[in-house]
Amino acid sequence: MQVMVVKDITEHKQAQEASQSKENERQKHSQTLVQLARNKTFQQGNLNGALKEIIEAAARTLSVQRVGVWLYNQDRSAIECIDLYDASQKEHIFGRSLLKVNYPAYFQALEEERSIAIHDVINDKRTHELAASYLSVFGITSLLNVPIWLEGNLVGTVCHEHFGDIRQWTLEEENFAGSIADFVTLAIEVCERNAVQKALLTSEAQFRAIFERSTIGIGLIDMKAQIVDVNPALSQMLGYSCQELCGKRFIDYISHQRGDLALYRQLISGMQADANQLVTKHRIEIERHFLHKDGGLVRTHLSISMIPGCNGEPEFFLAMIEDITERKQTESKLRASQAAAEAGSRAKSEFLATMSHELRTPLNAIMGLSQLLQQEMVGSLNEKQKEYISCMYSSGEHLLAVINDILDLSKVEAGKEELSLMPLSVPELCNYVLSTVRDRAVEKGLLFTSKIHPKADICIADARRIKQMLLNLLTNAVKFTPTGRVSLEVKKVPEGITFTVADTGIGIDSNQFQFLFEPFKQLDSRLNRQYEGTGLGLALTRKLARLHGGDVTVVSTLGEGSEFTLFLPDRMDEKEREDEGDRGVISSSSVPSAKKCILLVGQEENAAIFLQDYLQIIGYQVDWLNNGNSFLEQVRTLKPDLILLDGDLVEGFTSWDLLKLLRKEPDLQQLPVVMTSANQPALQKVNDLQTGANEYLLKPIRIAQLEIMLREYLK
Repeated sequence: MQVMVVKDITEHKQAQEASQSKENERQKHSQTLVQLARNKTFQQGNLNGALKEIIEAAARTLSVQRVGVWLYNQDRSAIECIDLYDASQKEHIFGRSLLKVNYPAYFQALEEERSIAIHDVINDKRTHELAASYLSVFGITSLLNVPIWLEGNLVGTVCHEHFGDIRQWTLEEENFAGSIADFVTLAIEVCERNAVQKALLTSEAQFRAIFERSTIGIGLIDMKAQIVDVNPALSQMLGYSCQELCGKRFIDYISHQRGDLALYRQLISGMQADANQLVTKHRIEIERHFLHKDGGLVRTHLSISMIPGCNGEPEFFLAMIEDITERKQTESKLRASQAAAEAGSRAKSEFLATMSHELRTPLNAIMGLSQLLQQEMVGSLNEKQKEYISCMYSSGEHLLAVINDILDLSKVEAGKEELSLMPLSVPELCNYVLSTVRDRAVEKGLLFTSKIHPKADICIADARRIKQMLLNLLTNAVKFTPTGRVSLEVKKVPEGITFTVADTGIGIDSNQFQFLFEPFKQLDSRLNRQYEGTGLGLALTRKLARLHGGDVTVVSTLGEGSEFTLFLPDRMDEKEREDEGDRGVISSSSVPSAKKCILLVGQEENAAIFLQDYLQIIGYQVDWLNNGNSFLEQVRTLKPDLILLDGDLVEGFTSWDLLKLLRKEPDLQQLPVVMTSANQPALQKVNDLQTGANEYLLKPIRIAQLEIMLREYLK
């Protein structure tokens, strides 16, 4: 017996990604605010120009469709749009107004709330009255409004309008939007006062407000590396007061690395980024240690920008310093845990890949040749021989099902399983699974019943996976029910739909419920000897159900029977896809009216023998190429009507190489190519990427599948 250890690193990965995303978001916000603070248009007091740059920067940084500045009119009976930037059209518009009498709830929210972060504007009571006349007209789904204050009075709002899916605004985005509103306020003040000296004083006051309130440490350093000013956040980070730091040399508090001096020189000269991307035209991004007052080291992310003077020459360094000590410690622990988990995952993946190849390769030959013998294409069989051949084929099918269950479970646990959700007919679905299991129940003398409530007519699920889940539950019920009945009942519930499989079988001890859905586990050794199985069915069923957003629950009494309930929610996570439909099966008597040529390309000898023998028996000319060295020459010489290309091999070449060679030839671009592989994801990639293959078949190849393909491409 082999044991696999699987460790879920999803939470670790999500935490790491969330931390990185949050860091990137803060950095992006800080960069935008710094750029706005030193923007010449903003400093010159040009209101129209300043507003354009502010709202364009806000739209770009927050990735919203439109950002607008709305101001109250003189009697405060309406707000008027003085500038609205549409990012998709890259244009500015103005002139629209909203009357307070028409939208009282919205105006009340503007006047009473610090900011309005609305995720679903259509259903929010504060903005519902705007839906018909404004929100729905433009397709707005989410709003982030922040007030514009001028000399203690509310004068308007900056409105960030998001289109498309509903958006959940973060605290960082609300804080950034508040800073954008501060910049709008500052722009209005500079314009209204219309005096250079007062405008500069106002700008300094507003910048000081941002400077003081920032949670990131900020230091202003002159060109001689002396500290001019620091904000409270930096003082707290390093343990010094502002007075203790001002006038000191900045470089006395920061660790140095080789090449730092060159970075500062590049920054001063305005050089472009070097090979390591540490220096952009006006900013350095590095990680360095700072010296704390108690002698310890503080690990930080340091962003140093240039602030030009009135003449455009460098005058100050602006240092944005973020303490990342705790984050780095967490990342170190996560990396250690991730490395251990990935090592286990790699070992599992390598084992599964090896097992899949080693088991599927002989299975291809066993099942393929068994099909040939079953159809008596190489001679008649007596009844006992037919019985043996049928047993061989069904055993191969069973082994293949076990392999598929193991690989499916591995894919779901790795988070690589993708569902294709669509509306499915419940009666059709139930008829399929019941007809599949009914014969087994009848053989055991069980009463097999089903009941579908009228309202339970449609469910949202992946067609292949829900069939797999229901078949697992019904097959288990029949297996563990010696006498009595097995039933399937489908009900519509408020949140979704339930499929309940009940039996009068051996039942389960409640103490064993905790082990019921564990992979590779049946409940005791006695059952392991009496009932065949790997213990994968229920584990895979629950994981697939939860992947759908549902679950599998159980109620059971030992010796009396069990009830397993599969719940699926009413939701559609993807757009409805067209139903491809079931294609009919062609009987083996369907032979071509004239001999056509098929070229087999692959190294697996047993599979080639099966395909070559069968195709020749039903009337095709078949040639086999076991390497890719003379592929194009053989194609031109043999002039096949169809190529069967093994996607798992071709010595010296990959199947992708051969497809590219073939499709580069103008006269061979229409030649049908069907790829075969035991690897379903690889075949799906061929289909999705439209790499040049017309069709794909999953090995072991069934004769019915093969004949469907022959009819489609060889008529």
